[in-house]
Amino acid sequence: MRKIAFTLLAMSLLATVSAQTAKCGIDTKALVREEVSAGAQAISFLVKVNPSFDRTPFEKAGIAIGAQAGEIVTMRVPVASLGLLESSKDVLQYSISHRIAAPDCDKARADTRADSVQGGLGVTGGLSINGEGVYIGITDWGFDYSHPNYNGQSASNRRLDRAWDHFKTSGPAPAGFSYGTETIGTYDLADAHGDTSNLYGYGTHGTHVAGIAAGKGKAGKYRGMAPGARLLFSSFGLGEAEWLDAAAWMYNVARESNKRLVINSSWGMYTFSANDGTSLLSQAINSLSDSGVVFVTSAGNNGNADFHISKTFNIAVADTLRSIVVAASDIYVINESGQALIMWGEPGNDFQAAVRFKSGNDLQTSAFFSTAAADTVIYDTIVCGSDTVAYRAIMEHSDLFSGRPHIQIDIDKTPLEKQLLVTAVSGTVHAWNVANQDNHAGNAGCYFRSEGREGFTDGDNDYGIGEPACAAKCISVAAHHADTWRLSDHACIPGDHASFTSYGPLISGAPKPEISAPGYQVVSSISAWTTDNDYTTMMTLSIPPITYRWAAMSGTSMSCPVVTGVAALILQANPNLTVDQLRDIIHTTARNDEKTGPLVANDSIDLRWGWGKIDALRAVNAAMACVGIEQAESQRLPLHVYPNPATGRVVINTGCGERQTATIYSIDGHTIAQLPVTGEASLDVSSWPKGVYILSVGSRTEKVIVR
Repeated sequence: MRKIAFTLLAMSLLATVSAQTAKCGIDTKALVREEVSAGAQAISFLVKVNPSFDRTPFEKAGIAIGAQAGEIVTMRVPVASLGLLESSKDVLQYSISHRIAAPDCDKARADTRADSVQGGLGVTGGLSINGEGVYIGITDWGFDYSHPNYNGQSASNRRLDRAWDHFKTSGPAPAGFSYGTETIGTYDLADAHGDTSNLYGYGTHGTHVAGIAAGKGKAGKYRGMAPGARLLFSSFGLGEAEWLDAAAWMYNVARESNKRLVINSSWGMYTFSANDGTSLLSQAINSLSDSGVVFVTSAGNNGNADFHISKTFNIAVADTLRSIVVAASDIYVINESGQALIMWGEPGNDFQAAVRFKSGNDLQTSAFFSTAAADTVIYDTIVCGSDTVAYRAIMEHSDLFSGRPHIQIDIDKTPLEKQLLVTAVSGTVHAWNVANQDNHAGNAGCYFRSEGREGFTDGDNDYGIGEPACAAKCISVAAHHADTWRLSDHACIPGDHASFTSYGPLISGAPKPEISAPGYQVVSSISAWTTDNDYTTMMTLSIPPITYRWAAMSGTSMSCPVVTGVAALILQANPNLTVDQLRDIIHTTARNDEKTGPLVANDSIDLRWGWGKIDALRAVNAAMACVGIEQAESQRLPLHVYPNPATGRVVINTGCGERQTATIYSIDGHTIAQLPVTGEASLDVSSWPKGVYILSVGSRTEKVIVR
């Protein structure tokens, strides 16, 4: 057995990254070393800087500085200049730009009530809301710039304004950035056709997502949520720093155009951080959110993968958490290079972990790696049976951002049985089993299983939310089946949650996801340039020499742009809303039914549903009646009661998502009824004596006439 240990209290990382630093975590040190060893000329980072940060010495050292979100800056650092991250007093913390994984409408439009919003049915004032005046930014891959779903021959549907392809090297790059190619304007975009091939080839995912958020469809069929919104596309460079650059670029374009911006991110990863909202990426998202950018992110597609185990250890009982590690390739077809076993504990509670391999009667176990030891990276191999398995173990006592002890063991692909063993004296330890794909960018959850063995633990699907959805101000979206209508009696059959949708909460206990939207078999546009044709065509539109297609896909990648489009509708209705106000409106106007249960009424959030199913109609009406930023001190919200006069039921709409109490008085001041109202509620007045009643909600009153 050959072991190579890099104990970072005693070594220098290629004489560039100091072992004594508290500026970066152990995973950054290990990954920097591996990048340099593989021949990288420059490496991307997220960097937290002083408020008085001076760019000059960095730029003189050949460092390309990209986006800045509050105190978080992206940097592309030549290997020769890595030491400046350590020596500069302007650098407080930094993290390598981790590799990002590939992202895994008619019914959707009806389910969300967006069809009513677009038609002005039930909208306050009868206005038709379609997202006009709002930018939707899609960060993805596989874009068709000329698809008539959003960039058609009609001038009214030329809505893609710009695209930034990080992989296209011809330039020019956008102002303030040093890589990729920015394409501006309908005709240049049409000439470019689409983004270039990258790690995921010529895909179609971004084209499909864009159509759900803002597609116009064909003759109204398969229309998206916000078919009047303007669009920005970025095929970003497979790292979190590059994604943040894309978000900052979109923000700059929207600000110059005086438009609000909603950014859609249908991707996620589990290996960035503790996934508790403390990472530099989460901090950057929260900062841009405070500047008015709305971030919407898919919750993940690991709801049917029992890829999580956890145990709370007791000092009085010696115990071990044991489970069998199932490879992704044993479950489905995937190009995997092995497994990532990711473990996080509670601050101040160290733990140990080991891996065991079994071949027949041959059982081989690694050493137990401890978070109590010096922050260390170990590369090792184990011989078991006729196989030799290589692995890497990263361990740290206290993560720089979350303060949690952390171990990650990456195992090369092997047919041997694999087991994970975890021990601790106290505290709770969580572990996840995730595939490492051949392209080093995987997020597919794999199974933990006991197989009925005594002392072994089965996996579960809890704690399944990854970056960037765990940022506090990012709206994370689950998926459900759209409602269906039974023609025989015109009854609505509520759709259940999709089996693949990931469960919350975060390991901090913070509730995620926050809202659900249709994500099963959603029909949208397919790129004409894709080399992936594994789709059943649902509709075509021929514009010689090209035939454009629409097809169905499933996933939270599809439910995410549904919410993105609804957010654009809300911002058209009230562009003065803060991100916090918009999030509150989406939460408190969520639609609950027999599948979700009474979540909003009980002020409770579910691990699958969030607050329930998004309701565009209620949300838009609430936004139109809700105070905006500049109106907060001068305007009171009107009550809306309809029908009025009433004979059967009356609907009370407070206009805002805040939960309030409505009281109805008789004309002589006696209380007739009292009920909670969160946005909207109905009341049966069919048995009431005819006459005039007074409705009171807070300081606001309205007459209600019963006939």
